[in-house]
Amino acid sequence: MGSRSWLTAVLAAALAAGALTGCSSGETRVTVVAGTTLVDGRLLERVTADYEGRRPDVRLSVVGAPSARALALAEAGSADVTITHDPALEERFIAEGRGELATEVFSSRFILAGPRPESGALKGMSAVEAFRWIAEQGHPFVSRADGSGTYQVEREIWDRVGVDPTGREWYVETRQGMGLTLQVASQREAFVLVELSVFLTAEKTTGLLDAALDPAGLENPYRAIAVKGSPVREESLAFVEWLGSRSGREAVRRANLELYGAQIFEP
Repeated sequence: MGSRSWLTAVLAAALAAGALTGCSSGETRVTVVAGTTLVDGRLLERVTADYEGRRPDVRLSVVGAPSARALALAEAGSADVTITHDPALEERFIAEGRGELATEVFSSRFILAGPRPESGALKGMSAVEAFRWIAEQGHPFVSRADGSGTYQVEREIWDRVGVDPTGREWYVETRQGMGLTLQVASQREAFVLVELSVFLTAEKTTGLLDAALDPAGLENPYRAIAVKGSPVREESLAFVEWLGSRSGREAVRRANLELYGAQIFEP
């Protein structure tokens, strides 16, 4: 599917979401395009429900997309707010004057998951050391390769290793979301870079283990941006401001406890 077709499809999904949730004429709909992990893992569902409870005049239509696609949708004028985790793309988006308000709202972290017993052999290594070991051993590695924030971090690590894995026999690109990518990694007994929340949700079904790397450099900050030129400017700004407020951070903490029993996404 081309980029234009993809944008059209996602916008249609957003509009359908608004229709299905029954926006009344007295409600303002704000389209929020957020990282797939936040949507699939239901964190954003809990947080937006909290906000809507406080603002019954606002309906938040949430669409999940990889960070690059989320910002592309915003550039096309089809998103009011984005919540992404690709700092370089976000900085460019803001520098181009496309964001009116931006704030870091929470942070999680990435882990390297893999099969037994290889995962145990990497314990305590840095991400660069672990990736170099994988390349030297030619051990299977599965990548999303989909323009997501997760994929960008993975590529940055490979760059630091000095290895381009593209096209290598041991390197598999799914070009799909994290759920399917984890399934492929499980089937192939491969390593995969994954956000901690997704790993915890799927841990029992994949059989993969956390390699327990040194966490330095694996931080994963999320930033909310109110898109400049949004037709619902006031409501978009208000939602982003709330996410960064004490009340919004408390909503994130509650959602963490309900979903994971711990603070996986640190406000």
